[in-house]
Amino acid sequence: MKKNLIVIFVLFLILLMMHMGIVNAIGISPSSIKIDFQPNYEETFAFKTERVENIGIYIEGGLAEYVTLEEDNMAKDGTFVIKVKLPAEIETPGKNRVLVGLIEKGSGGGTVAGIASIRTPIDIKVPYPGVYAEIGFNVNDLNINETANFVVTINNLGKEDINNAKAAIDIFDSDERLVEKLFTEEKNIKPNARENLMALFDSSEHAAGAYKAIAHVTYADKSKDLEANFKMGTLNVKIINYTKTFFKDKIGKFGIEIESRWNGKINDIFAEVKVFNDTKEVSSFKTVSVSLEPWEKKIVSTFWDTEGLGEGTYDVEIILFYEGQTTKLNDVIEIITEKEEISILKYLTTTNLLIAAVLLLITINIIIIAKKRKK
Repeated sequence: MKKNLIVIFVLFLILLMMHMGIVNAIGISPSSIKIDFQPNYEETFAFKTERVENIGIYIEGGLAEYVTLEEDNMAKDGTFVIKVKLPAEIETPGKNRVLVGLIEKGSGGGTVAGIASIRTPIDIKVPYPGVYAEIGFNVNDLNINETANFVVTINNLGKEDINNAKAAIDIFDSDERLVEKLFTEEKNIKPNARENLMALFDSSEHAAGAYKAIAHVTYADKSKDLEANFKMGTLNVKIINYTKTFFKDKIGKFGIEIESRWNGKINDIFAEVKVFNDTKEVSSFKTVSVSLEPWEKKIVSTFWDTEGLGEGTYDVEIILFYEGQTTKLNDVIEIITEKEEISILKYLTTTNLLIAAVLLLITINIIIIAKKRKK
């Protein structure tokens, strides 16, 4: 029984390795093809693969009847040609996908299903009847006193022109108050064309913080509202939290959680910490330096030795230094006596676990030997 299980496991590993090797060996280019539908469209496309032995070509998808292989066999250099010949009309609008694939052939000439296959999509974009628009709204974060373009993107996926496309953009602050209204230019958009409607936003009259923009887009006799959130930054690093409790006469990690309020990278941020007993400074130390990406949160830390300090509450002053600026926080920390707890967990060190494992193995072997001697 054990031998059979080992044989099955080895065969499984061999099949897995074969599958990985085949998948790595098969490749096809180009990786994708995009076609805008035109009545009676006709075009040929050359494909290439690096592996030619025992490889079959197949075509599948909803419009596969309009995609054919020019030659029955692949050329010796791994190239083959696919012909796309579309009808005068396709009833299904939107993106229609046909897949051109390669698959491993078996020794008898048939394909080995499920072993390895790679496919290239041919996406045929069929226009929708009438007026049909795909609309997007993009807003980027910025800093105060900067300008930014708010962009409404309109992609005409219909058969008719989109006329008089424009947008009005309302900007709200974090209290949902309307703080500014922007207007884009007006454009006409041909079928299969894409246009950007832009409005320039000047942040100099606004405070840093979180904002919301709502674009009211109108075109032809239709309309659509889109919403996007964005932030306006100021060069500031905020202290979010810090370690407030330490054990007496111990070395503990002093962590300070900080957050960037700037839409840009801030380098070489470090903290200086001072501890006071009443008005007397009893300890001071600095953290390591870190960098923050835009709007990133991170913990800057160091270690603090409380030796010589008694239990109680102490005043603490934390000052962050960055880009010639500082952020200051005054608060308190507490030093307490660590309570000794009797727990089996304190004895579960790596060394003790290894010793226990060795002793267990020795015990098992002794039992096995004893049973064999009795027999």
